Amino acid sequence: MVDYNNFAKTFSNSRKNMKWEEINYFISLMSLDKPKTVLDVGCGNARLLGCLKSSKIELIDYLGIDLSSGLLGEAKKAYPKYNFLELDMLDLKKINKKFSDIFFIASFHHLKTIEERLLVLSSLHNLLEKGGRIYMTNWALNSPLNRKKYKSSQINGSENRFGSLDYKIKIGVFSRFYHSFSLEELNYLFSKAGFKVLNNYLFENNKNYVSIIHI
Repeated sequence: MVDYNNFAKTFSNSRKNMKWEEINYFISLMSLDKPKTVLDVGCGNARLLGCLKSSKIELIDYLGIDLSSGLLGEAKKAYPKYNFLELDMLDLKKINKKFSDIFFIASFHHLKTIEERLLVLSSLHNLLEKGGRIYMTNWALNSPLNRKKYKSSQINGSENRFGSLDYKIKIGVFSRFYHSFSLEELNYLFSKAGFKVLNNYLFENNKNYVSIIHI
């Protein structure tokens, strides 16, 4: 995965004013009948936390994890009363508590192999409360809008079962890996890992796949 420490502040600032229609959609579907405990996987500068705090959601516990100490530093500076942990999502088994809601906002697509994806998904069974939900966005790199925009960033991928492609996309002077999921592939992974799918579709902006799953 890309080392965000090299440009954490620049990356963090670039995300501050971006529209997050998908997050507003997810929050609109979260029930208000009881307080929430949230795990934010690949939290970056904790922008999701800001959205949750601005909503009507009653948040009693939040844990943001990320590999970048630089981005976590930005998150801690903005939200000093909340919990953050420098942790690879491949090591989710090290977390020993449960959450009502788990978010993967543009993080799952950085995993490079099907084995890594299934390992991460399987780890969630021990982290999700009964009746809880997992919310996920992945860049829809095979949508007409993104396919044209990122065509020059395609690289040779090793998995062709779903016709998926891999990309290395530049952020500033650094490149990061993206896997281009299809909806079929996401459905397969969710099912293989033992989850039921509530929603899995191309969002109306044609930029991201949004998925909501549960046990």
